[in-house]
Amino acid sequence: MMPDKPLTLAVNARFLTRPASGVDRVAIELLKAMAARPDVARLILLHPARGSLHPGWLDSLPPAARAKLVLRPCGGPLRGHLWEQLALPRAARGQTLLSLCSTGPLLHCDQAVMIHDAQVWDAPHSYSRAFRWLYRLLLPRLTRRVRHVLTVSGFAQRRLEDLGIAPKGAVRVVPNGADHIRQIEADPQTLPRHGLRAGGYLLAIGNLAPHKNLALLLEAAAARPQSAPELIVAGGMDVRVFSDAGLRAPPGTRLIGRVSDGELRALYEGALALVFPSLTEGFGLPPVEAMACGCPVLATTGGAVPKICGEAALFIDPTDRPGWTEAMTRIATDPGLRATLTAKGHEQAARYRWATSAETLLALLRGPA
Repeated sequence: MMPDKPLTLAVNARFLTRPASGVDRVAIELLKAMAARPDVARLILLHPARGSLHPGWLDSLPPAARAKLVLRPCGGPLRGHLWEQLALPRAARGQTLLSLCSTGPLLHCDQAVMIHDAQVWDAPHSYSRAFRWLYRLLLPRLTRRVRHVLTVSGFAQRRLEDLGIAPKGAVRVVPNGADHIRQIEADPQTLPRHGLRAGGYLLAIGNLAPHKNLALLLEAAAARPQSAPELIVAGGMDVRVFSDAGLRAPPGTRLIGRVSDGELRALYEGALALVFPSLTEGFGLPPVEAMACGCPVLATTGGAVPKICGEAALFIDPTDRPGWTEAMTRIATDPGLRATLTAKGHEQAARYRWATSAETLLALLRGPA
């Protein structure tokens, strides 16, 4: 039997026009892992010709992998969703298109689209009315036109099918990896910059989306004893945005805003634990990243998180405010629990590798719809 010819794929690279979000991180890491494989010839990154790009991650790749990733502008003055729906299908004509960030063009049927979750249906108040309208109109139509519908967990698969966003039996799972965090060099100035010491704080990764449940977490943290370790909330937005939204850090907590990848790794490595209280998640990457860095995890029972974390986290109902207070107090005062969760976390995180994810994705692309 002749070996399969190395694949050339077109990629919906609209995500290059914005700073990387969690969904964009998945796209970047999958593309990096695919480019490292001998059965991939080229990945053509189709992106809007207008506007600035954020392709810095390409520079970190080995030369052989970098050569496979080809930036190709198209679409003239169009940007955003208009570019994706009108210009991208013309540019990708005759090619298999890979759309990894939840949306893609309706006019291109030879396409694999990865829809990361059903949050627009499950957590509608986390999104603007226009965003909800667009996704609720687009996604059910897109899933019935494209060749492959992908998602990141069994939980997300069930929600997409149960809610009728995708046809029953149509969705395939390509889990996230987490080993990228170990390739990032920790910024050694992170803790001193924020007046922190290793083992002296708890960490949360938060933004203003209501399903991230940050308001409840801050209330739970405020109910701890005055001597409790500080809760540091990183990520999402500038501190002023939290303030403008009426979200204030009570005593014993601090909002430090968006951090770099190097800062995030340093914060994971120095924290007593990651506290992750989301009401729902399609996957929940921060807990697995934390585990990979040796950071114990206090995790929600919402969404995909219990399945993703297995037995390597201490779980709390996301609506149980006293439960979060108790769990934060316990993890700070029980070194045995921290040691147990750290050991289990390393083992659990090792299951999530981008190379495995890329292998799964390519097998699906080569197979039948």
